[in-house]
Amino acid sequence: LGRKQLLAGVGYSMGAIILSNYVARSGKKCQLDMAMAVSGGLDLREQLNFQRSKRLWQPMLAKDLREKFIIGKFDPLYRHRLTKDQYLHLMRSASVSEIDTHAVVTYNGYDDLNHYYSEMSAMGDSTQFKRNKDDSQQGEGVVGRISNVSIPFCVLHALDDPLVTWRAVGHDPELLVNTGSGFIMMVLTKSGGHVGWPLGLMPHKNSWKFMNDAVQHFSQSVAIAKTTMS
Repeated sequence: LGRKQLLAGVGYSMGAIILSNYVARSGKKCQLDMAMAVSGGLDLREQLNFQRSKRLWQPMLAKDLREKFIIGKFDPLYRHRLTKDQYLHLMRSASVSEIDTHAVVTYNGYDDLNHYYSEMSAMGDSTQFKRNKDDSQQGEGVVGRISNVSIPFCVLHALDDPLVTWRAVGHDPELLVNTGSGFIMMVLTKSGGHVGWPLGLMPHKNSWKFMNDAVQHFSQSVAIAKTTMS
């Protein structure tokens, strides 16, 4: 990069989960100047209780993952590593959570699905932003690696996301954005779906304009701020 160039990281869906985890885990060693996560989620442990997604939307994704990814690309590896019963369970998986259980947890030796989701999440080691905390518990709990974020980091998530529950971005956004050095920003919309945010009466004409414009404006704003401060 040139002297006046900045490196921005942008992730959508699973890419957003990976990016968020990297930004949190790397802390001051992060190689990015800014990052934005779209429809990813920061604590995937909340997915374990997202029953509506498991019933309605995940079966379609599970079928696609199983046929195009597992069977289409890595079937010999799974047949070699898994027992016949484990492989059979994988082929019968009816949700993404079940795919994760049999294709990721079993294959890679995680203790269970909660262990895997904890490791893959930026807030996977945190208890500070969980639900059901009464007033006496506020301010207590483990903040975890999310407090290590050292670059401007924006999270864009729709509250009606049918695949990644809004709970995966924490139950106290105000507390979260004031965590650590205050680099975390959150844009939560009432609607928008999963990597969607359709605009107008004919959404196909605008395609993914809303979220891509949001990424562009965030990046430009950070760049302007850094230039002004330098």
